[in-house]
Amino acid sequence: MRIAVCVKWVPVVARMKFDLETKRIVRDGVPNELNSYDQLAVQRCIELREEGHDIEVDVYTMGPPASLQGLQMCIAMGADNAYHIVDSILAGSDTLATARALSLALRKQNYDIMLFGAHSVDSETGQVGPEVAEMLGLPQVTNVCKLNIVDGSTVQLERETDESIETYECTLPAVITVVEGIAPEVFPNREAVQKAREFKAVEISAQDLSSDLEIFGQKGSPTWVEEIQIIESGRDQNLISEETSYSDAAKSLTNYLKQKGVLEKNARTKNKKSSPLASVKSRQNKGPSVLVVADITTNGIKKVTFELLGAASKVADAIQGHVICLAIGSSRINDDVEILGKSGADIVITAIDDCLEHYNTSNYAQVLESALQEFSPYAVLLSSTINGRDLAARVAGKLGLGLTGDCVGLEVDEDLRLVQLKPAFGGNIVAPILSSTSPYMSTIRPGLLEGMEANPDRSFLTQSLALDIKEDNALRLIDIRTAEEGADTANLEDAWAVLCVGMGVGSKENIKALEPICELLGAELICTRDVVDAGWMSRQRQIGLTGRSVAPSLYIGVGVRGDFNHTVGIQRSGTIVAINNNARAQFFRSCDFGVVTDWEEFIPALVQELKIYF
Repeated sequence: MRIAVCVKWVPVVARMKFDLETKRIVRDGVPNELNSYDQLAVQRCIELREEGHDIEVDVYTMGPPASLQGLQMCIAMGADNAYHIVDSILAGSDTLATARALSLALRKQNYDIMLFGAHSVDSETGQVGPEVAEMLGLPQVTNVCKLNIVDGSTVQLERETDESIETYECTLPAVITVVEGIAPEVFPNREAVQKAREFKAVEISAQDLSSDLEIFGQKGSPTWVEEIQIIESGRDQNLISEETSYSDAAKSLTNYLKQKGVLEKNARTKNKKSSPLASVKSRQNKGPSVLVVADITTNGIKKVTFELLGAASKVADAIQGHVICLAIGSSRINDDVEILGKSGADIVITAIDDCLEHYNTSNYAQVLESALQEFSPYAVLLSSTINGRDLAARVAGKLGLGLTGDCVGLEVDEDLRLVQLKPAFGGNIVAPILSSTSPYMSTIRPGLLEGMEANPDRSFLTQSLALDIKEDNALRLIDIRTAEEGADTANLEDAWAVLCVGMGVGSKENIKALEPICELLGAELICTRDVVDAGWMSRQRQIGLTGRSVAPSLYIGVGVRGDFNHTVGIQRSGTIVAINNNARAQFFRSCDFGVVTDWEEFIPALVQELKIYF
């Protein structure tokens, strides 16, 4: 069996800085490393070989000459061959142009499995794997946490979603993207690394891939970044020093929360971030449309759908257009039509078929492609959930569309172009992204935009989409493990308060000491990525770029460093409290109230102060 693993040599994100004067990310002097997800993919290949499977492992990367170091790291881990796509023409490639180059390189050889990390830690788009799959005409399975070979033509996979864990059997060849849990993090020994430095990869130029060089680099990239915008934090940034006693610090924080109104009973029940009711009248169904793909699971419509409708409504008003909402599923989605129309959709389009009961990339992509062909929208918006990212990237790859992932806002400029706002550095800077293709295509990060409340008097139209789905027989759903069967699917969207665990808590066992304050506040427990990687908490409670977003009235972080890849997931929190014994923790620069203290001593004192309000 032949396996290709596509890897990326990335800067250590925590060491990157932003130059406020030049408005550029400073990478000079920042060390690089093998993208962590990609490293896990290589390691799983080595494990499969150790389990007795006859496997040849090739690794590919696209990047400047220094990227060879990433390939050499893979060779040190046990990979057999390495291919380096390197050419100045490739500079400035977006995800679509990158996927195009990789697919052309992979097509030259016959691979049974093509593995990708689900994301790269420097961009977090999750788009390249699905786009490559589409360009190669292969089935894809994303966010895979378990991979086992059944035989030479079949693999069994476990895929993590936001709500469950799905088990599939997939006929090869296939494209698979992997997440944490696929393999342990194992680093090669010094001797292996030294030996691998002598390894020379096979170099591949743009000319080797295609005679048409216009399809690569900036010329082949439909998206580009306009001038970066600097966003003021807007946080109070109060700080209690470590010299303050635990009881006095607890009193100060409690008084602050009282003054902010956070402790009032109505503050714990009222959603202050809800937008006004959708207007009674439907827009005139003329002019350009903004198409929203509803995120519907077996548990109903996800909250992010109403956030998408709110964003779409603002865009539609700016372009004097209207909003279309596409609902995909089995006949049960008929029950969802009314609430979608009452919540801002001017037309609700239903795509109903038994094969759409559960999400399947191929089936859903065919539906979305048909909808885009029939309605020719100005823009299409999807949720930046696991399935939303998966679907958007597949369709973008098929139609050659620019795609901006994880948007935190949308604007329409004076030329009626859609400006898609993508965050970086904890939301303190925003990259405005434009696209040269039509329709504009964006995924919107859940929990960051205001949702649209339903108006019972609102009028809307309904329509069904004609379907001709060619079912994907390569991918077979075997099992779904839901929350009732042990998956941790915390209801974080509606939490008024959350308490976030960082590595500064010290150990998994220490988390129990936080239970009293969680019980008192009625707070949901969440965590950073490092905590998940350490095995202390489940991935469903991870917040940040690679996890979920939350928008509670009160956020309390205990032992959290405050790296941007975490804080981007808490931007819409009402009041942010940081508790850390390290006075230099980055989080103190982006919180409302910080306490430099020993959390184990401080938390009991805080509980005593808060008891009078609960």
